[in-house]
Amino acid sequence: MNTITRSIALACLGVLLAVPASSAEKEQEKKELIKGLSISGLVEVEGSYFDSEGESSTDLILSTFELGFEANVTDWLSAYAVLLYEEDGDDELIVDEAYIRMKKEESPIFAEAGRMTQAFGNFATGMISDPLTLELGETKHHASLRVGYEADPLTASIAVMNGDVQKIGKDDINTVVASIGAAGEVNESFSYGLGASYISNIGDTDGLQESWPSSGNETSDFVAGYSVYGIAGFGDFEMRAEYLAAAEEFQDGDAAGSRPQAYNLEVGYDFPFPMHFALRYAGADDFAADEQYGATLAYDLAEQATVALEYLHQKNDDLTKIDMVTLQLAMGF
Repeated sequence: MNTITRSIALACLGVLLAVPASSAEKEQEKKELIKGLSISGLVEVEGSYFDSEGESSTDLILSTFELGFEANVTDWLSAYAVLLYEEDGDDELIVDEAYIRMKKEESPIFAEAGRMTQAFGNFATGMISDPLTLELGETKHHASLRVGYEADPLTASIAVMNGDVQKIGKDDINTVVASIGAAGEVNESFSYGLGASYISNIGDTDGLQESWPSSGNETSDFVAGYSVYGIAGFGDFEMRAEYLAAAEEFQDGDAAGSRPQAYNLEVGYDFPFPMHFALRYAGADDFAADEQYGATLAYDLAEQATVALEYLHQKNDDLTKIDMVTLQLAMGF
């Protein structure tokens, strides 16, 4: 990092940390605009330094703009929508989610229909960067029909969708996603979360779809995938672990002969003052990075506003090594 870049980064961090702090939460809080309609949002701005094998670069981007809507028509019928912009993603405003939810307050059974992120994987993290499990397993922008059960501490669901990766000569509703999880607080000193999920067509995840263009997004047979995770909180400490993988090797496409899998291990700590620390060790096989480790330090500037600094080292499957430093300012509303 040259002297000018280092000076600018330190000056920006100094200005941000000089803002008075109070109790903070980065998660969005819904605000009711009119009766039955509420809105929430998130803005994330990131400055980054990137070094790969001695070649470096810097960047400043609006990494996330998210706007969520919730409309309650009756006590059992509601609609949800999320508009999303990611400069380092699609670089355009898209409908990330839009679905109708049916659930009576006194009943644990629910049904949802529309575009939604599939309940495959957990992806809990205290870092700025996404975990490798998310990069491999996140499945978005598919219209789905989902039914499930919600009653503390248990949540379970099953969904069907029409995936973009199809069997040769077919165009059908072809993918099943199932999940089960439990979460709760035993006492003030211990909380937990654990669960598992399954997808019948892991080749259709966002991280693996690029393996199929040469075959017209067609495959001779689907490969299933699964995920397991566990979260344990001990007072101000929290430990997170997740493993996500294809159940067997792919037989065709650009990923033929590979069995992608990824894991993510994290430890987080909340200081007595409004500061948070997270430490990560992660890795993957037949996908993106072989090994990844780093840490994030976050400071609450105000309620729902946070500044965070992250260092991440990654060794890719082609043996190249990358060092990344990211400074993020985030605010939910």
